[in-house]
Amino acid sequence: PQACPRCQSPRAAGPECPRCGIIYAKAEARAARQREEAPAVAHEEAPPLVDPAWLETPDLRSDVLPPETPAWDVDAEEAAFEHRLRTWAIPVALLVSYGVLSGNFGAFAARLITMPFHELGHAMTAWFCGRSAFPSLWVTALFGRSYFLALMLAAALGAWAWWGFRRRQWLWVACAAVLLALQAVGTLLLSPQTVDMLITFNGDGGMMVLGTVMMLTLYAPAGSYLHKQALRWGFLGLGALSLMDGFLTWWESKKDFSAIPFGRMEGVGLSDASKLVGMPHDWGEHQLIGRYLTLATVCFAVVAGVYVVQLVRGRSRLAAR
Repeated sequence: PQACPRCQSPRAAGPECPRCGIIYAKAEARAARQREEAPAVAHEEAPPLVDPAWLETPDLRSDVLPPETPAWDVDAEEAAFEHRLRTWAIPVALLVSYGVLSGNFGAFAARLITMPFHELGHAMTAWFCGRSAFPSLWVTALFGRSYFLALMLAAALGAWAWWGFRRRQWLWVACAAVLLALQAVGTLLLSPQTVDMLITFNGDGGMMVLGTVMMLTLYAPAGSYLHKQALRWGFLGLGALSLMDGFLTWWESKKDFSAIPFGRMEGVGLSDASKLVGMPHDWGEHQLIGRYLTLATVCFAVVAGVYVVQLVRGRSRLAAR
């Protein structure tokens, strides 16, 4: 049953409510007008799935854009790091070698490392003069002239030159050509006495030359085997020790003749210095020391020259980036 719009009591049969006295028709008309005038209740909207701010068109004006983050140039970073390494590696290696060789125990331990290069200097000189030789730790065995060995060495140097030519590596071609020329002179033109003198001299002499070459492997090009396998760092240390060992031996001898390594080794014979000063070469002490120090100076000059050239080139490449 319907209820009274005001008091909610059951509606009577007459036009008025017996309880509150309201006229039903007027009360219903008033309620209808109120319903029409009342605003419609807005339905609550679900939150958007995407932030509306993301859907707005961004302001692309240059004055409101943030500064651009610079791109990371990997090649430039690697080039700068390599330049720093090349700047300090050789000076540090030489200073460390000097420090090691200045102490008694350090010098003894270092010469155990450099002695194979001393003997290899004897052997390589013999090979380039057409002699067969076998280096060991404390002595190099010489076996006389061997044309077969000379042909094998010439073929190897020729193959190196051809390989460099095919790859357009002109430094390899030049090195192979120079070594071939030296082999031709040593094998075909030098007298036996001169060959014996060179083999004897190039114990310490060859050690310093090999040390120079090993130090310069620091500049092996990126991507080469020496560079990728980090062998150049080992060669740098060995080369610095070898070059500094030969230099300090004869620098000390210049200041004190008693430091000249004269004498006889048991099972080996006379030392290199004793052979060169004695017959048939008959060098004087001043000649002996002067020639070794001249060779050491040339080796240091080569290292310094390559160091400066590579330093200038490295700075130019970095400035061009």
